[in-house]
Amino acid sequence: LTCNGVLEGIRICRKGFPNRMQYPDFKHRYKILSSKAMTEIPDDKKAATACLTNVGLDAEKYRTGNTKVFFRAGVLGELEEIRDDRLAKIISWLQAWIRGFISRKNYKKLQEQRVALIVVQRNLRKYLQLRTWPWYRLWQKVKPLLNVTRVEDEIRALEEKAEKALADLERESALRKNLESQNVNLLQEKNDLMLALESTKGN
Repeated sequence: LTCNGVLEGIRICRKGFPNRMQYPDFKHRYKILSSKAMTEIPDDKKAATACLTNVGLDAEKYRTGNTKVFFRAGVLGELEEIRDDRLAKIISWLQAWIRGFISRKNYKKLQEQRVALIVVQRNLRKYLQLRTWPWYRLWQKVKPLLNVTRVEDEIRALEEKAEKALADLERESALRKNLESQNVNLLQEKNDLMLALESTKGN
């Protein structure tokens, strides 16, 4: 009936704290349960105690040592369920925020399309009213001619800019040649002075 002491071992295991976890591992895995307390408290032992207290875990189900947290049998499973619930809640919040963002973006796009549709409808109504008006027909025939004149003015302005740029280039080229010739003359004078100085030293 005792199953070779297995039941007795299970009973002793349930009375003790068979499960244990290092403080860094506990903090890394269960920080999501009480992120503010575990971030603000520098002491690992106090941070773990605050986290387990915040989740409503009974103090008889765990003990905090110098380097580890000890749990009774089955307590880690309970902590995992609490952690899964918290993760599910956070993911639900994130999904709700994303859906809200996408919905607001689509709504803004629909508003812009509605405004554009109103503008198109207004212009179309005006065109239907004006298309049989003789002055409007005359304007439609004269408008391309005005555009041709404008293009000719732009071409003339571009030609003037090109001529001005060409004149500036010729002036810069002449100035550069003048400076180069002056530089050559100065170098020649320098060389002549050096030769005269060397001959004077030799004498």
